Amino acid sequence: MRTKNSFFNFLANTGSHIINVILSFIVRTIFVYVLSQEYLGVNGLFGNILTVLSLAELGIGGAMTFHLYKPIAEGNEESIRQLMNLYKRLYTIVAIVVAAMGLALVPFLDIFVNGETSMGMQTLTIIYLLYLANTVCSYLWGYKRAIIDGHQKAYIGTIYNTVFTMTQFVLQIIVLLAFKNFLLYLIIQIACSIATNIVVARKADKMFPYLKEDTKSLPSKEEKKKIGKSVGAMSLHKLGDVVVNNTDNLIMSAFVGLISTGIYSNYQMIQATVNTALNGVFGAFTASIGNLGAMEDKDRIYEVYKSLLFLGFWLYGFSTAAFIILYNPFIATWTSGAEGIFIFSMPVVLLIVANYYVAGMRKVTLIFRDALGLYWYDRYKPIAEVIINLVFSLLLVVKIGIEGIFIGTLISTMTTCFWIEPLVTYKYGFKKKVRSYFAYFALYTAIVTVVTAFNYWLCDYVCSALGVSGWLDVAVRAVVLTVVYNAIILLMFFKTKEFRFIWGKAMGLLKGYINRKKNIDGE
Repeated sequence: MRTKNSFFNFLANTGSHIINVILSFIVRTIFVYVLSQEYLGVNGLFGNILTVLSLAELGIGGAMTFHLYKPIAEGNEESIRQLMNLYKRLYTIVAIVVAAMGLALVPFLDIFVNGETSMGMQTLTIIYLLYLANTVCSYLWGYKRAIIDGHQKAYIGTIYNTVFTMTQFVLQIIVLLAFKNFLLYLIIQIACSIATNIVVARKADKMFPYLKEDTKSLPSKEEKKKIGKSVGAMSLHKLGDVVVNNTDNLIMSAFVGLISTGIYSNYQMIQATVNTALNGVFGAFTASIGNLGAMEDKDRIYEVYKSLLFLGFWLYGFSTAAFIILYNPFIATWTSGAEGIFIFSMPVVLLIVANYYVAGMRKVTLIFRDALGLYWYDRYKPIAEVIINLVFSLLLVVKIGIEGIFIGTLISTMTTCFWIEPLVTYKYGFKKKVRSYFAYFALYTAIVTVVTAFNYWLCDYVCSALGVSGWLDVAVRAVVLTVVYNAIILLMFFKTKEFRFIWGKAMGLLKGYINRKKNIDGE
């Protein structure tokens, strides 16, 4: 059942992602040509400010999801109902706190904008308040998705999300082309986001009617104490994640300017698109891993971990190579008809991609750490991570400019998360020595580096020999990279246990899907 649900989650995530990629690319293309670079910068800046304000959430979502795994596995409806009631109360408080903090920031918005802006502070304030409204509303209904995801049926929420996202993109395209109005663009985004959360909440009530039988009872004091401990640990992890991943735009806007922030937002959009796809792949396993941790022995869990770590190396390694080889050619060609230069120098690109790769290689370890409830053991790590990141980013951005921001992020990750997270997961989750993780990481990173360098040279050579340019240049590079990179990895690893595990699971699921389809068609 775990594998079956993971497969359905994967199919839903993949289909949703393909649709979102196509439509979001169309929307962003129109956005780039219709609106100025300042709007791109504001889009990234305010999004990050609100993400920083989401620190008020304190990691409640992650902690509550973990505590739902056991009663869901046991079918304990009373416990599930009590936990969801507590979840609702906590998120209502979070919504109020975020709204209050967000409104308190309004008089200080000009601090985050470096230099003059053609929009004016009144317009910027309205835009900011729309972002704030969207964030606050997400806490009022969004929590109910947790019970659907906890039952390993995340594909249900994904389907609803896809429908409303498609609606949002179509309406935004019409607004951009007809009115060139950024405020209407945001209002549509907010309306569709709220609608998604309300519909998913109603679906959860319909799937689990026992939730409405008692909306007041809460977990016992002992259970609330455990949850409080988990929330305390998760809040520190939330702090590290938010500050490290969402202050780059804030620092860039304050020290470099909105134009650079706008340019960076294009790189972020492409990276976020890929991240969403890969999060869909690994996110499909999250609830199953939580269930696995509650039901299986540690040796079995470790074997699954190693296989997913290999899958992470393959997917994140390939996407790393793709970013290095395709980022600038793609963005330069894509924005060639718009005003201004929309690309960074290669050193900046390499730093952006280095941070992406390290974060990607942490993904599987973090999934297992959180699914196994181990976040208490490294609860102080985010504090060191935040301090190191802010100190180095602020010092280096003053000295060397935009590169310093990304160097600061990389330094903070490598001196904290890189070694502490696997240490905790191996020691307390797998009961094994962590040295094998670092051996895997060193091997995988060396392979990614060499294979990427070879593909970079090969793509340049082939495109130069063919004399191609523009979109044809991008297409040739993409084809050469895809074929050569994956052929090399396949030849190197097709005999390994990890590859056979992933391949066996994929083929088994595919055969099961084909057989079910035949049975349905036969009926």
